[in-house]
Amino acid sequence: MAGIPDEKLQELRDRIDIVDLIGRYVGLTRSGKNHKACCPFHREKTPSFYVNPERRSYKCFGCGVYGDGLQFVMEIEGLGFLEAAEKLAELYGVTLRRSAPGPRGEQDAEQLARARKHEADRKARAILQLAAALYRDLLLRAPEGEAARAYQADRKITAAASETFSLGYAPAPSEGGWDTLARALVNAGHSLEIAEELGLVGRSQRTGAPFDKFRGRLMFPIIRPGGTVIGFSGRILPVHNSDEDGREAPKYLNSPESSLFKKSAHLFGLHAASQAIRERRRAILVEGNIDVVTMHQRGHEETIAPLGTALTAAQVDGLARFTKTVVLCFDGDGAGRKAARAAVPLLLEAELDARMVALSPNEDPDSADPERLDNLLEQPRSAFEWMLERMVAQGATESIDAQARALGAIAPLLRRVKASVQDLYVDRTAKMLNLSPGRVSALLRENRGPSSGPREAPRSPPVPDTAPMRPLPELPREQATLATLLVDNPHLATLAEREGVLEHITDERLAPIVRAVLAAAREGEQPGEGELLELIDRRAHRQVHEVVFAGTFRDTPQDPGEILTHCLDDCRRKALERRRKAHRVEQRRALEEGDHDRARQLAHRLVELGRELADLGRASPTIRRGQA
Repeated sequence: MAGIPDEKLQELRDRIDIVDLIGRYVGLTRSGKNHKACCPFHREKTPSFYVNPERRSYKCFGCGVYGDGLQFVMEIEGLGFLEAAEKLAELYGVTLRRSAPGPRGEQDAEQLARARKHEADRKARAILQLAAALYRDLLLRAPEGEAARAYQADRKITAAASETFSLGYAPAPSEGGWDTLARALVNAGHSLEIAEELGLVGRSQRTGAPFDKFRGRLMFPIIRPGGTVIGFSGRILPVHNSDEDGREAPKYLNSPESSLFKKSAHLFGLHAASQAIRERRRAILVEGNIDVVTMHQRGHEETIAPLGTALTAAQVDGLARFTKTVVLCFDGDGAGRKAARAAVPLLLEAELDARMVALSPNEDPDSADPERLDNLLEQPRSAFEWMLERMVAQGATESIDAQARALGAIAPLLRRVKASVQDLYVDRTAKMLNLSPGRVSALLRENRGPSSGPREAPRSPPVPDTAPMRPLPELPREQATLATLLVDNPHLATLAEREGVLEHITDERLAPIVRAVLAAAREGEQPGEGELLELIDRRAHRQVHEVVFAGTFRDTPQDPGEILTHCLDDCRRKALERRRKAHRVEQRRALEEGDHDRARQLAHRLVELGRELADLGRASPTIRRGQA
């Protein structure tokens, strides 16, 4: 695999404005020379995540994550090293010239699969970007976009809002739009197979000819906060409401899930809303894409929406990285209220301050009177209390049985609330039911039968309270030192290989890197950082990057050859000590079992191991002279 030259990586790192970059994902506030926020990688109430613009680095003192801008994008967007580097290079205007492929040593199936996935994702992003640009151009300038421009005007979508959300148009067959995108992709040299996987193109069952999946629709690109298009949501135009066979077309059509797009994890409009969410310290959640656009036009730029489904735990966890307050502003009809009732428990479980704007049954954010809606949004009410009012029937406080029934309805909601804030909600419930908080807590403990209902399972696995994944163990000190020495001083590779360095590199995060350095040295080559990182599991990229590629031994005043000698001696000594310890255990077991011959053999071997340990300080003359 081709790597990225070190000088180009350094240019990229120098160009990254880390405050600007991280500020696209989390709400940063100045703290002296640094900036701070609640950590985007674990849940916390008090900010412990700090960004240092001078060092171009970040560190969380809560969960321990740290790194530079490149590592941050790798972690928060789930990208590999090369993928993140290419994304940032595009963002900050750096041309990454790949170095020629060099020897990599043995490459297992998993590494090959990662390389293929990286390349496939790169091609997918290019196809999605081309589609977004084509749809945009068709809406703005093409004759086929006339109906879409009329619809946009009818919905009072301004040119500025259309630009903010990169709205576009996929023409209908009657407008010559049967295969507009497919032809553009072919002309640009893109793979239609990948476009099919992305849900942009289909194939005729009769002829096999390609056709566009999105037709006659106003197109809403789904964009990550970093600016990457990952999918589309298309709204059918009323004039194209029926397909060629006269069947009613679905109102919205969304991209299928792919390696880039997970419908349950993304929110529409977050790329345009993230800055306002940080500044206003809240997010407004509406139901539809048009509602988001309308709200932004009215000055509520902190508005976002789920993607055609009920709110999910994964979406809530993503939103919690930006704000601790969420205002629900769903449609006032039955479906909207049902969606709100499903959303509130998820928000409370994530310890978010859930607020509510209750619209009239015939209202939605797009049609509501702007002045009235502004007033409601200025003082949104508690979503928990809104839920209580609907769960507690009139007369619920008139008898003990009525109170118990009301509490049975409320219990599942209360149990979704974290223990740290449950007392607050118990107090509110007690006040509404005319009970003492202690009595509500007691009834809550007792009321676990069928009447209270089971705790609703989250729609997707919740993020744990600590880190989003089990922390990796620390890198073995001696092995990490050896790997760092060889990366910083590749001229030592021949000596290290002759002295059996690979016998001492057992950690799966380090062994592929050392093998690749040794293999490259045999050919007179030197692999780059990006090429080496792509050899190991992506989850270990940050850890290995911070230790092995920190330049520790690049300009050290000590002789790197001597450091290598001492490090190899330490590894040999520890290996001998482990063997001696194991022999002692085995000797004790042999004596207990009466196997005296075996015990004598082990005793002789223990003496030999002791001599080897004593002689270890007298290393071979080749190494002692530092002839590397």
